[in-house]
Amino acid sequence: MSARFLDIARDPQIIPGVHHYCDEWCDYCRVTTRCLLFRCTALHRKSQGLSDSDPSFATFAEAASFTRAVSAAEGLRTDELDALLSHPPGESGIETSDPLADMAWEYAERIATMIGPVALQWAKEARTVSGDGPSAAETVLYYQLRIYMRVFRALVARERHAGGAQSEEARGCAKVALISIDRSLDALSRLADAFSTDDLRDLRELLGRLRDGLEARVPAARGYVRIGLDAPAAVS
Repeated sequence: MSARFLDIARDPQIIPGVHHYCDEWCDYCRVTTRCLLFRCTALHRKSQGLSDSDPSFATFAEAASFTRAVSAAEGLRTDELDALLSHPPGESGIETSDPLADMAWEYAERIATMIGPVALQWAKEARTVSGDGPSAAETVLYYQLRIYMRVFRALVARERHAGGAQSEEARGCAKVALISIDRSLDALSRLADAFSTDDLRDLRELLGRLRDGLEARVPAARGYVRIGLDAPAAVS
């Protein structure tokens, strides 16, 4: 399989690294045919005979092996993944004490608590791809945890990577987090019937403080250009 991934990576139509700082919402992405990760995942699913409803990976170990194979095809290392897998949970040393990470987690928890009775309906919407784009409920649900994950990665990169806040990892992850926050704020403004007035105000204020804090910590994030997503990629 790794050799076949390498063949895909050599395709001149592939946009190098386009999947590194995307929001992973392939159903609504315009460059999936030029994305190494998307095409490798499709190949993996086909080789395993998976149906549309089956998850791509049965175990975390399988997902990790796949990630390593894709990274190898790109010529990239997987140091952070290796660190996570070589230590017991919570002992890898990949962490941050920045309160923004706690704020992002608080938002995820609040959404989980507040949607309560409509959770199943929202989840059903999230499984239905619309030609008109995702609904407001689908958007909030999709980004709920992804905001935390990208904020966490941006903060860790800011603290640990060479270049700090100017490192590509910090700017790229913060850019995705900020876009996710922007879209969630817009979606929440269209969900007045799903939350009480006070809850909706609190959620929006929380996201606003998270956005402002992340922009202060990684000032160049908004200006980070993702070729293929923020700017056109050359066609060979």
